[in-house]
Amino acid sequence: MPYISQNFINDLPNQIDIVDLIAKRVVLKKTGDGYRGACPFHGGKNSNFSVSAQKQFYHCFKCGESGGAISFVQKYDNLDFVEAVETIANEFGLAIEYDKSSKPVDPKFERYRDLSKKVSDFYTQQFKFSPAKDKAVAYAKNRGISDEIAKRFELGFATPSNNDLLLNFEKTQQSITDLKALGLVKTGEYGDYDFFRDRLMFPIHNSKGSVIAFGGRVFDNTAKAKYLNSQESPIFAKSRELYGLYHARKYSHQMDYILVVEGYMDVVALHQSGVTKVVATLGTATTTEHLKTLARTTNTIVFCFDGDDAGRAAAWKALKITLPVVKSGLLVKFLFLPDGEDPDTLVKKESAKAFEQRINKAKMLSKFLFDHVKTQVDFNTIEGKTLFLEKVSALIALVTYDAYQEQLLEGTSQVVGQSIERVKGVFIKQVEKVQIQKIQAQQIQTQVQVPPNREYEDAMPSFVNNDDECRYESSATPRENNAIKVLMGRMISLLLNYPLLADENGIAEERIRKIERSEVLLKLVREAEIEDEITKEQLIGLFKSKPGIQQRLQELSELDPYLSETQAKDEFLSALTKIEKRQSVTKVKGKIASANTEQEQRKVMESIQKNKS
Repeated sequence: MPYISQNFINDLPNQIDIVDLIAKRVVLKKTGDGYRGACPFHGGKNSNFSVSAQKQFYHCFKCGESGGAISFVQKYDNLDFVEAVETIANEFGLAIEYDKSSKPVDPKFERYRDLSKKVSDFYTQQFKFSPAKDKAVAYAKNRGISDEIAKRFELGFATPSNNDLLLNFEKTQQSITDLKALGLVKTGEYGDYDFFRDRLMFPIHNSKGSVIAFGGRVFDNTAKAKYLNSQESPIFAKSRELYGLYHARKYSHQMDYILVVEGYMDVVALHQSGVTKVVATLGTATTTEHLKTLARTTNTIVFCFDGDDAGRAAAWKALKITLPVVKSGLLVKFLFLPDGEDPDTLVKKESAKAFEQRINKAKMLSKFLFDHVKTQVDFNTIEGKTLFLEKVSALIALVTYDAYQEQLLEGTSQVVGQSIERVKGVFIKQVEKVQIQKIQAQQIQTQVQVPPNREYEDAMPSFVNNDDECRYESSATPRENNAIKVLMGRMISLLLNYPLLADENGIAEERIRKIERSEVLLKLVREAEIEDEITKEQLIGLFKSKPGIQQRLQELSELDPYLSETQAKDEFLSALTKIEKRQSVTKVKGKIASANTEQEQRKVMESIQKNKS
């Protein structure tokens, strides 16, 4: 949507009464020149919460929370800034003024959201009236889902038919075109067909409550892929959205924590038991964008995982992604469930109160970090403690919040029984290593990590053949070559998953052609330009005659976390630019190094300066 006019935002306090706004949410009593009530933020019973009509301001003398109307609605209703402004305007009947100079919204976005809501309504009707609904209804009842909760999450049913959804919208060609753009209708060898079939349907909502995508669960618990998600679209990016966030904000009075679980059904089942501060990722690992969204909503994030090896591996991955995001006031915890239990079964067995006690007692990030690394070393030996110190220091180096980083170092000192000075000495060395990795991978919008305990060369093995056309002499240092290898590996990984990245009017190909040792990447780009709908498998198949290259491409084809096409394009071009810059610097160094006399060096420098100007 267009940006809200700054003049409207500035004038908003003059058009409303903060007392009326807050009184809709908190019981206030007139006292002197102002109003008093119990603070809604720290949960006190005393009248520490003051609201001033004259100053259009609120303040709690106990917890210190204070601000104006927009700030109050943001905190109380768990909304972002724009949502808070819109909420206040709606409550007071104000017409929002938008900045006319801002870029207008593409009308297809609103059309896609409207159509998604109609599709959701269609699935809901099938859940109620389809002749094939019995299995869906039985599944929901067996999971203990009431009509109220099913209605809250707008649960639906995709029938076993190949074209029920298609037939429902076939009268409008624009709707069919849009359904295909959203991935809800696919085109196969025998024509168009419904993407979701014979599944319990979960509409996915954005933070405002608009339906933007769908998830579907099979009824057969033995199926390998229990959940199927909509493809990414102009209104849906898996790496940003969280299932249940809208419902958590709407049905929770305070967001003092958010529990992150693994499946849609876990979210729904926990709501059924009264635990509403819960979300789930959408078939992907937790991303930096997810964490930033959660951090804007709460001060405590609790990851919930199975207690088995797979669950702990997933938790460890979440920890590493979380470290750079930790900020002042944010707590991150990890809750591991007993073997054989999931949130649904455990809360039914123990009660919601007992389950929330588990959440309160969840393991702090620092505790999990130290405990996990201890399992990777022989901590009772000098060598094991040394390795522990190095591993932990490398992880602490990822932390950008200085105070927390300092506390983690203090904690490490206590665990290994060494002085803080010695620990910091090791830490500084590990920071240097981490900085090298950052230069190589840059975590281009998402984390790109070189696996631990591997030499940098392994991060991106070269594809060099023995034939003359693929050999060259580089003046780059091994470290510079390694950095380029990692970046080029990332480009290949992105291209395999998003072949449309090559469709840059030949510009990308022209730039890549100038990069040394880029034969494999260049061939992939050329083929992707020629074949509009080429698949990942077809690209990898180009190298059938070269098993080594084909195997490495197969490894690089696994992209985690999943990205939107826009994010992938930004990463691809960013990595390409970084390679070009590194190669340019290397060439300059080579020219300077090859200059035998001071006069020759001066000529090189003059040439460089001339090119810059």
